[in-house]
Amino acid sequence: MSKRRILHAADIHLDSPLQNLESYEDAPVDQIRGASRRALENLVRLAIDEEVDLVVIAGDLYDGDWRDQNTGLFFVAQAAKLTRAGIPLVVIRGNHDAQNIMTSSLPLPKNPDGSEIMLAAEKVDCRLFESIGVAVHGRSFRKKAETDDLSKTYPKPLSGMFNLGLLHTSLTGAEGHDNYSPCKPAELTAKEYDYWALGHIHIRGEHGTDDGAPIVFSGNIQGRHIRESGEKGCVIIDINSRGKCTRTFHPLDVVRWESFEINAAKIEHVDDIIEEYEQWLQQTVKTIEDRLLVSRVSIVGETPIHNALHQSRRRLEASLRATAITHGAGQAWMEKFRLRTSTPNHELDLGDLEGPLASVSKIFDDLRNSPERGKLIANEFAALIKKVPEQEENFSADNDQWVDELIESAAAELLGRLQGSEDAN
Repeated sequence: MSKRRILHAADIHLDSPLQNLESYEDAPVDQIRGASRRALENLVRLAIDEEVDLVVIAGDLYDGDWRDQNTGLFFVAQAAKLTRAGIPLVVIRGNHDAQNIMTSSLPLPKNPDGSEIMLAAEKVDCRLFESIGVAVHGRSFRKKAETDDLSKTYPKPLSGMFNLGLLHTSLTGAEGHDNYSPCKPAELTAKEYDYWALGHIHIRGEHGTDDGAPIVFSGNIQGRHIRESGEKGCVIIDINSRGKCTRTFHPLDVVRWESFEINAAKIEHVDDIIEEYEQWLQQTVKTIEDRLLVSRVSIVGETPIHNALHQSRRRLEASLRATAITHGAGQAWMEKFRLRTSTPNHELDLGDLEGPLASVSKIFDDLRNSPERGKLIANEFAALIKKVPEQEENFSADNDQWVDELIESAAAELLGRLQGSEDAN
């Protein structure tokens, strides 16, 4: 058998909803809203341009039940482009688009050989592509919480074929991902397949043993929030005449999420932060081609200008947003600003305070060191917290980072106002 090429992708999450981006007046909502569609278009274009022989998608093609038929119609159109180009497509359902979740469906195009694109959920399904010597074994999720090890039901490899296992799984577990269809790499290796194309974990990675088949998470093709930072895309598998394969990653994302963190320990002036962010922006934009860069700026660490930072927080955030606009080459937006600094030795650097100022400082010190500070905040702001919209991070008194950030900002703001600080006005 001559050389063959397979494109392995997963976790398309087509038309995944935005996460509160509409609440920002300057957010490029339309660009981000359409990112999953543009990434899928990039996948199809790549498959055709690279003349792959087969495309496999390892679950979570959709983000959930469609809000309207346009989501399904868009995929039908992209699948048809592949099949018209003579490229077959094999897809399994994952936890987000499990069989019992999807109430709507549309007729999908048939593969060039007449086979179905979507694999069954009742049992392990198989697609034989004899012209390229490839057998794809896979099983869709019947329900979202598929906690059984589905890999146990996968059959023995077919002799004389390149056997690819298509599986949506958490393997042995990963932070931020539910433990669905759990299994161990050693158990997959024991199946004696030639390649395992996995989905569900959005971080690209390989988990095969030195003497076993590649066990690969391709990751999702488009980051959806700041926790899905860095380049996202697919893997093209090149199979030689002996059935051995090499893998090449290809980025597909159109929106790149990146975190920029500054340790303020050596920062002497607030403007130094703006300058560092400007330099990072200019360097990063050069590496992402024509993508939109969405960044989150975090300032951390012990610093003697802790109070000045918190007292000038609003001005600093506005300056950083303006920097993204003016120095981001027209393709950058700052999504969020986090200020999580402290004074050296975890004490407020307020000079020699006396009287009321010393009393206020003591109250903040006690609150900062209290193990019950979350409950105290919850009691004081219970009515307000209920009105705060859900974020991708817990915006509540149960979130220690949020509580500590609130205390530090309040301390700097109040004491600055009491001292007549110009920055606080």
